[in-house]
Amino acid sequence: MQLTPRKRFLNALLRQEVDRAPVANPNTIVTVELQERAGAFFPDAHNNPEIMARLAAAGHTICGYDVVFPVFGAGTQEAAALGVPVRWGDINNLPVIAGHIWNKVDDIEIPDDFLEKQPIRTVLEAIRLLREEFGEKVGIIGKVYGPWSLAYHTFGIEQFLLDTVMDPEKAKAILHRLKEIPLMFANAQIQAGADALNICDHITGDLVGPEAYPQFLLEIHQELSKSIPCPLILHCCGKTLDRIKYFNKNGMGCYNFESANDAVEMRSQSTMVLLGNINNAQTIYRGTKEDVKREVFYALDAGVEIIGPECAVPVNGKLSNIIAIREAVEEYYDQKRT
Repeated sequence: MQLTPRKRFLNALLRQEVDRAPVANPNTIVTVELQERAGAFFPDAHNNPEIMARLAAAGHTICGYDVVFPVFGAGTQEAAALGVPVRWGDINNLPVIAGHIWNKVDDIEIPDDFLEKQPIRTVLEAIRLLREEFGEKVGIIGKVYGPWSLAYHTFGIEQFLLDTVMDPEKAKAILHRLKEIPLMFANAQIQAGADALNICDHITGDLVGPEAYPQFLLEIHQELSKSIPCPLILHCCGKTLDRIKYFNKNGMGCYNFESANDAVEMRSQSTMVLLGNINNAQTIYRGTKEDVKREVFYALDAGVEIIGPECAVPVNGKLSNIIAIREAVEEYYDQKRT
């Protein structure tokens, strides 16, 4: 059986038969070297759809991954469209949030022309261009930021987390208002040609306890899962084994998890398809191809269905190590066949 990259990726998401585990990145794999080889550079790639699409395409044409992924910032597309100040970075740096804009629930205002804002239109047009270029051959992953992360960006991390403790009803009201944004943006990306979507919501272990998820976010994620008609990938950074039992109930089919969680332990506790969890800070940034191979083989032996980096790779990471993830997966299956 020989599958196209897109079919391989979608089959794995749906727990259908595959010829090998797909290699996919629901977060950016763009490095300085990849920008140079693709001839597409930050910061232009964040607000120019042609440049965004060219850089995203390199994930397949240069790295050999089974998917392409055209959103490189950490929620900065949505934030900028809402009026949050953003520093768009440069060839060596990803964009970052530079302030917050709201203090009260009544401050929340989603522009009627949100989907027409330049950062949003850039993503939608880039997805259309990628679908036109690759047709049905290569998978396309889109990305939206969930209401918890959007609350960080618009209200400030400290203030929102304080609200969850001091005024939980306010925090819940904020989340329910903000959930309209990922729902709207997700459906627009599907219409543009996305096969699957990464929903990033950073309700992480280093910020809040595990019970915060069922208290504040589980119901909203269940609503989003029912309302977005494509496979969904949850991404939440950090140590999450203490809350995976709650993630299992959110209706999303896949979880992109970090190397802070052992793959064997995560596989034993998660009922979701797993994607990950090759380490960025050590392995991709400064490790060797043998280090990459060791982690890939460990993840595959553990039963991780889709292999890829744990999160957004460092812009100054080694492109050779990003490519080595795919090479290691192929070697693993070549060994199994002999």
